[in-house]
Amino acid sequence: MARAKREKEQLSLELKDAEEELERVKARYDQYFIGFERREPKREGVEIRRRVMILKEAFTRNAALKFRIQALHARYLSYERLWVRSAREKEEGTYRRDIFKARLRAKDAKDAREGTGPGAEDTPTGVPRPGATPVATPAPAAAPPAAAARAAAPAPSPAPVAPSQEKQDPKLRALYDSYIAAKKQCGEDVSRLSYDAVAKSVSKQVPELMARYKAKSVDFRVEVKDGRAVLKAIPKV
Repeated sequence: MARAKREKEQLSLELKDAEEELERVKARYDQYFIGFERREPKREGVEIRRRVMILKEAFTRNAALKFRIQALHARYLSYERLWVRSAREKEEGTYRRDIFKARLRAKDAKDAREGTGPGAEDTPTGVPRPGATPVATPAPAAAPPAAAARAAAPAPSPAPVAPSQEKQDPKLRALYDSYIAAKKQCGEDVSRLSYDAVAKSVSKQVPELMARYKAKSVDFRVEVKDGRAVLKAIPKV
């Protein structure tokens, strides 16, 4: 019994350390993809993969530890897919951040050529410029009553775009995937747990936690407590 308890405690410590290390590697990759880091943390990625795979093969009869290991493995796989895809897009020049910067440069160049950039004096259509001779325009012919009614009716507003149809935050998506995987491993019902609901809840908590703990940022990770998967907030002071 004493030996089994020591092994359980040792595995729990190793798992906790691996969970924290995975989040550190994820932060390094995030900084690399947004341009703060010049070098891709490949070595750190290989090392955390090795640690996760060792833990995945570890034997334990403790259900809570099994769930934590499975959740860690699922979270790592989500992160790894994101890292591989983003690295490939960055090499090909199709990464979203690079595309945005390229489009911004192209727009600035076009505005400079046409003189329509910030500070340009645009004149609304149909309004003569100061000093210009007004040009008389013929009055429009009277429209039939039916046509006039159609013209007077307001145009239908475009249908709102559902949040799930907009571009999803990769970090939130990876967190959501890990959360769902952990809940399924715990046997919880996830049929009513949508990405939009999780993203809204997390986004609402971030400013509140930053103000409460005077933190610079807030990270979230998936944990299993009492047989249930939960999202744990980690303020970064």
